[in-house]
Amino acid sequence: MDLMSRKIGRDELRPGDHIYTWRSGYSYSHHGIYVGDGKVIHLTRGPGLIIFSNSSRSSDDRVVCCDMEDFLCDGQLYRFEYGVSRFVFLTKRPGTCSLASSDPPEQVLHRASYLLEYGFGNYNLLSRNCEDFAIYCKTGVIKADVSFSGQIKSLVAAVTAVTIIPYRFLPASLIGVALVVCSLYCLCRLCSDVRTGIRDFDVVAVEKLARLSDTQNIREKMNMMENSTTRWFLRHCLHYMVTRTFVLEMDISEYNSSMD
Repeated sequence: MDLMSRKIGRDELRPGDHIYTWRSGYSYSHHGIYVGDGKVIHLTRGPGLIIFSNSSRSSDDRVVCCDMEDFLCDGQLYRFEYGVSRFVFLTKRPGTCSLASSDPPEQVLHRASYLLEYGFGNYNLLSRNCEDFAIYCKTGVIKADVSFSGQIKSLVAAVTAVTIIPYRFLPASLIGVALVVCSLYCLCRLCSDVRTGIRDFDVVAVEKLARLSDTQNIREKMNMMENSTTRWFLRHCLHYMVTRTFVLEMDISEYNSSMD
């Protein structure tokens, strides 16, 4: 595992480092920003589904500062690498490195401290998770409804590589199919990284990000209100139609009785 991710000692840590630890038998990693004095700032998930937390309880999706022991939960300490080559990026395990360069530690610590006070918005596994939080603190790059998490993007790349291949035009050889799938997977991973030269995203100031998060929360609440209003309208329309149908049947029955 150490060949695919960089394990380090605590004496190697520097404030502003993007660190992570593997959990549940190396099935996924949890990310944060080391701020010095044995403290880590990271995004935690509130109660709810694993994909996204309950939007009505967004206050439970918090950016917190905790001790290193609490962050690691008896796991090992690893450092996320920035500015790696494409070869290293493709040979390392997803979620351990990026092609993008890191900003100076001062900027990283400023973003992390600001988000500790104002929050990072609602947790979403597919678009705003702990790895996205740490990557934003290091690069200032973020995109609404787009995750830069290497773990998520690798899964998307694998599914894309397997599903979009026109198998009928490929050679019957398993080696040929495997090479095509592997090539598409690598291409998808490269194109989905924070900065590849193919798809650049703008840097968003942390002060503006807080306002964007507030706007997103307001939009989600408005959508919830619209959905509830729509359900209320449809329910009352259905009730009205059923009632009118019943009254009409009663009128017809009474009319037929009077004719008899």
